[in-house]
Amino acid sequence: MVKKNSIPMVAIRVFATVGRYGNFTRAAAALGITQSAVSRHVATLEAVAAQALFERKGPNVSLTPSGSQFYEAVRDAVSTIELATQQLVQGQHTHDRLMVRTSMPSFAMTVVVPALGAFSATHPVQVDLITSLSPPQPQEEFDVLITRDLTLPGTESWELIQEQLVCVGSPVVVATHRARALHRWPLIAARSRPDAIPVWAVAKDIPTELLHVGAVYDHLFLAVAAAIGGAGLLIVPRIIVQDQLDNGTLVLADDEEVASGATYVAYVNAQSRHVEAAREFCRWLKRVLRDRAQTL
Repeated sequence: MVKKNSIPMVAIRVFATVGRYGNFTRAAAALGITQSAVSRHVATLEAVAAQALFERKGPNVSLTPSGSQFYEAVRDAVSTIELATQQLVQGQHTHDRLMVRTSMPSFAMTVVVPALGAFSATHPVQVDLITSLSPPQPQEEFDVLITRDLTLPGTESWELIQEQLVCVGSPVVVATHRARALHRWPLIAARSRPDAIPVWAVAKDIPTELLHVGAVYDHLFLAVAAAIGGAGLLIVPRIIVQDQLDNGTLVLADDEEVASGATYVAYVNAQSRHVEAAREFCRWLKRVLRDRAQTL
């Protein structure tokens, strides 16, 4: 029985790499060591296991039944350790990484994420994006907060855009219902934005109890997909569906936009170690949204 302190961890990593590549030479190149070193580590592990883990077939190798069973057990763990180590090393050089947090997953997915490639191409910064609906806690690390419903008192803020709501649907659904009274329109909703329909209804002078709301989805991006598929009409921030309006998969059921009263704001975390990079990201995002708005 192998004692815990004698488990050859390096040999296990080498074994997993050989199992991944099926070749000692390629495994050695991936690990940055010599082929003979790979052979020694594999031999060490086979000695511990008291059985062969690979069958040699010329320059290539294949796993024995025991080797295959062991490989399936350790490969994910080895990959996790390698990834965690890479992140640890990157954390020592955090000047080239920016942590952006947002409470608006649909906005992030449809607007921010598609534009990040352009940001990274012109700025030597890698953006890590996380979503959370809860207010940030003092101990949480992030550089920028993008939100419409949270506040970060006492910190530098950037007003990004004023939210405008529109009613959209697939061309077929809009053509079918546009001539009908507004309160008879078949609406779909998103739990993440329960305020959207009431705000729109008030602006249209429609008693909310008269509205016909069918399916309800957790997030706006799911409701947008449902609207594209013809499930009904959706009240949604225009910024979220502008691409679909441009390509015609969604059309306006009502040409009038409704101001929701919400403002999208970016906060620079006062505890950030990368304040200048955070400010530059905010400037860039504000510019992107301004240019996007000008095309509406």
